[in-house]
Amino acid sequence: MQPINPNNKLKNGHVFAVGMSGSGKTSVAKKLFIKATDQVALFDPVGDYTGKLAGRVVRGYPNIKEFAAALIAGRKTKQGFKIAYQPIHETTPKDFDKYCQVIWAMGNGKHNKPLKIICEEVAEHSEHAGKATGYHGKILRLGRKFNLHTINLFQRGQEVSKTIIDNCHRACVMMQKTKASATYLEKMTGIPADEIDQLCELEYLLQNGKQYEKGTIRW
Repeated sequence: MQPINPNNKLKNGHVFAVGMSGSGKTSVAKKLFIKATDQVALFDPVGDYTGKLAGRVVRGYPNIKEFAAALIAGRKTKQGFKIAYQPIHETTPKDFDKYCQVIWAMGNGKHNKPLKIICEEVAEHSEHAGKATGYHGKILRLGRKFNLHTINLFQRGQEVSKTIIDNCHRACVMMQKTKASATYLEKMTGIPADEIDQLCELEYLLQNGKQYEKGTIRW
């Protein structure tokens, strides 16, 4: 299956959140980027989203075909949903690519809702840090005109493709383990490394275009 109805008038909805383990990336995804009425697909290899997301029950599927069938049915409606691919085996880059292949087929430039796509542990499921390949790369480069909005989560900017950073209109920079990681992110986003280096757990710098503001996740 292929996406339909390309629409170049649609805005770029891609975003990434980067921070060391325990910084609060998953919390940011849940609190800042997802609403109850959103249609959301999730790659959730360790069950971080089991339960509810934005007040809606997350329907998890361990089998990619069952996940795809549920997502196809959901996209035929105008209702919000939260549908997760949650394999019970240890996941690989191939599993992530299969997930992204299903997502790619869900694109529709005339749909009344964008499909928000949570991509957990991107670095762990990438073959290398060069140009993004496979269906994830295709979604990042072309997904905008098909109403596909990725939410990419990873620990270190150096470990993922520059395609992610270059194609995301918004960025959420969180606590980094080293000054070297902060310096790399300054190079890629323009946010001063000194400000990044001062971030603590659950604090973030949210960048929209070239502007950014500081905030804290509160539960």
